[in-house]
Amino acid sequence: MVDVHELAELRSENEKLKQQLSDILLKQTQDALVEEASLERISFLEAMLETMPIGVVVAEAPSGRITMGNSYAEELVRHPIYTSDDVDSYGEWICFHPDGRRVESNEYPLSQVIRDGVDYAELDAHYQRGDGTMLWIRIIARPVKAEDGAVRGATVALVDIDNERHLVAQQDVMIAELNHRVKNAFSVVKSIVSQSLRGANASSAARETIDNRLDAYAKAHSQLIGNRWDRAEIGTIVEDTIGRIAGGRIKMSGDEIEVPSRIAMALSMAIYELATNAVKHGSLSVPEGCVEMSWGYTSDENNCVKIAWTELDGPEPVVPTTRGFGSKITNQILAAETDGKVAIDYPESGFTWHLEMPLTQEK
Repeated sequence: MVDVHELAELRSENEKLKQQLSDILLKQTQDALVEEASLERISFLEAMLETMPIGVVVAEAPSGRITMGNSYAEELVRHPIYTSDDVDSYGEWICFHPDGRRVESNEYPLSQVIRDGVDYAELDAHYQRGDGTMLWIRIIARPVKAEDGAVRGATVALVDIDNERHLVAQQDVMIAELNHRVKNAFSVVKSIVSQSLRGANASSAARETIDNRLDAYAKAHSQLIGNRWDRAEIGTIVEDTIGRIAGGRIKMSGDEIEVPSRIAMALSMAIYELATNAVKHGSLSVPEGCVEMSWGYTSDENNCVKIAWTELDGPEPVVPTTRGFGSKITNQILAAETDGKVAIDYPESGFTWHLEMPLTQEK
């Protein structure tokens, strides 16, 4: 005869075994679903990688071994993806810096991300492809991090910038030619003006003043063409305009602020007039005199720039009774070009000039 208690225990054990079996089957089903979803996700990511219009290379961390790359990357470099073993093996990817120097393994963005731990690295390089041809590419690397912040690997984007580099080279040639023609044009203008003034029996001082103003305008124009034609930095404008006039006797300080080209031209001419006037009549006309010039953003929220010219330790300024061409440049023309306000004063300590202009408009 079966004991009632033993039967109850057997039934309890049976239920436990059934529950355990059910849990195992459920776990296996869940794992299978997760694995299937992971495989689908990997398949989708691989398909997406293949359709991207840039080359992509993937590496693991911490070794830096390259694990895969898409077909577009192979099209760019014209050889199979090199599965470089570590960060010291990237030398098999043959690249050159713009100066012709070979790119070393540690200089590649991928090495900088994995070895040095940076979050972003970029390099423009001349790549030697598998068929021997050369291609300018931009190499961009970023780390792939786990939820805890640990670097699990890195991705590299290879961007074709060959046409961009060739266009830049053509632009440089065109700018150089334009600069040359502009200089010639200014020389012709100077010659015409000089001959005309001689015929009109103008004084040598008047001819020299006009020549110097044309030279200053040509210098400002040349500075814009030689760099970014549409903008110029205030500090560069100031140094190029007055550096040769007064040297270290003008103390300059200010923020790095770029202004549109029209403002740069007007500002250059105004600063030239201020400097030449200081040399002739102001603080720079005596050995102990000097000028303090500063520029920066105003403290309000109107995105304005304030430029100050202060003459010190010179003769007491005299308020002019007439307004000449130089005064027109430093006041009316500059205010019109910058949509700003010009304020001048003649205290006993020395002549002062201030310009406050908005920097929101493009001229």
